[in-house]
Amino acid sequence: MEKHKVIGTIIGVLAFIALIVGVTYAWYTWQNSNNTNVTFTVSGADITFDAGSDVTSSRLRPVSTKEIGVEKGYAIEKIITASSPVTVYLNLYLTIENLPDELKNESFKWEVYNNNNLVSIGNFKYNSLGDKITIASNQKITSTVSTYKLYIWIDGNMSNPSTMQNQTFKFLLSADATDEEPLPSFITLTKLGLKVSEGSPDFNKTAQASCSDETTCETTNGIYEAEDDLGISYYFRGAVENNYVKFAGFYWRIIRINGDGTIRMIYDGTSAHANGESSADRQVSTTPVNANYYNDNAYVGYMYGTPGSSTYEDTHANINDSTIKTANDNWYKTNIIDNGYSQYIADAIYCNDRSLSEGTGIGTTATSYMAFNRLYTNKTPTLKCAQNEDKFTTSSSLGNGDLTYPVGLITADEVGLAGGSDSVSNNKKFYLWTGQGYWTMSPYHYEYSFELESSRNYIVNLSGRLSPYTTSSNLIYLKPVISLKSDIIFIGNGTISSPFEIVS
Repeated sequence: MEKHKVIGTIIGVLAFIALIVGVTYAWYTWQNSNNTNVTFTVSGADITFDAGSDVTSSRLRPVSTKEIGVEKGYAIEKIITASSPVTVYLNLYLTIENLPDELKNESFKWEVYNNNNLVSIGNFKYNSLGDKITIASNQKITSTVSTYKLYIWIDGNMSNPSTMQNQTFKFLLSADATDEEPLPSFITLTKLGLKVSEGSPDFNKTAQASCSDETTCETTNGIYEAEDDLGISYYFRGAVENNYVKFAGFYWRIIRINGDGTIRMIYDGTSAHANGESSADRQVSTTPVNANYYNDNAYVGYMYGTPGSSTYEDTHANINDSTIKTANDNWYKTNIIDNGYSQYIADAIYCNDRSLSEGTGIGTTATSYMAFNRLYTNKTPTLKCAQNEDKFTTSSSLGNGDLTYPVGLITADEVGLAGGSDSVSNNKKFYLWTGQGYWTMSPYHYEYSFELESSRNYIVNLSGRLSPYTTSSNLIYLKPVISLKSDIIFIGNGTISSPFEIVS
């Protein structure tokens, strides 16, 4: 995004880049006392760090803690200070110049601290030559000096340390900054090491890894932006492979980064599943939306009012829990609260959009809801929720405040943004296809035809298509959706082999 690009000028190319070179040699220390401070200016900020030969001549060996490693000279500690007469937002990077295969190991680690607070953590297991690793992102720098410490060391809790002997590595330390405050969602995006993709999705078509019929599908696979009720949201689309999360003993897929920077994700099983893999494990249970209730517009609700009412407000009041809300709440309490993970969960808006396209939404009057208009008629999915009473939250300051727990379902609009469609079938490669039918939170319509009264909500069906299904059915799966807080620390790169995980 243009407003997030670097606006600073680096003064002195050699001053801008510092070499971190190490030799994992024969497990002894050798240091030189000739130290040199490197100072460079970016966007008005003065950044200084020590680039002395004690760093370039470090001998790393496995240690029980990085602190002991620094004390004995077996680990790298680089101190970086930054200050600025005007507020700027700083990013720090390590670019890999040399990294032998023997050092591509989860025991070869780095951590960054700011004033003794952990900023980021990682290892080099999945990195390659030329990779530019973000080790600190969007750090607010003011006239007060901020002190960062970068540690690089070999964790002593490894099975075969001898394989890492006599290996030379080389990194470049660099930085950039901007004087414009980044959006909360952009901070989370860069914190996870993710970037916005190029191209513009066509919501008339499904998003697939490869496309043989360009009239029905396209290949915008990646991360794109759209407005939600809290700002700019970044959503995943198509056959993405970098949105895996391992949390609370389960695997999840990130749907999007919410406008406030929190991370919305959908349940995806007790083990990691590749795109295109059909598995019942990717859901938790089958449930109707409202068991045995179908003959009123009220039953399209995640919560509902009084069936048979004469007004829209009474019909769709958030008084009664639906069957699926009860099932979702019970799953959340058992698996998140009772297991001690609720501290990581953020409140978020889960939209049960009951705004009207056609009809009154009352009693047995034939009614189409707005998701039908957006996804079938106009192909314009949105992340905004039109009515406050449909914004299901635990806090009344964020939405309706009617949720018991901060858990919901995916919306049909989110499925449309992710690459599903209400008019094109057989998208079995985008990340939301599981080979099973599962509920969304979006009402479709109430209809009366052939003497059949039926309230219907959108599902993702067996072929990956959005389609309507009667809310009283008990053959459709539940997939909980939760949002993680934005201020927690993650490891991993979001792939199936290295999913994002919380550092507790």
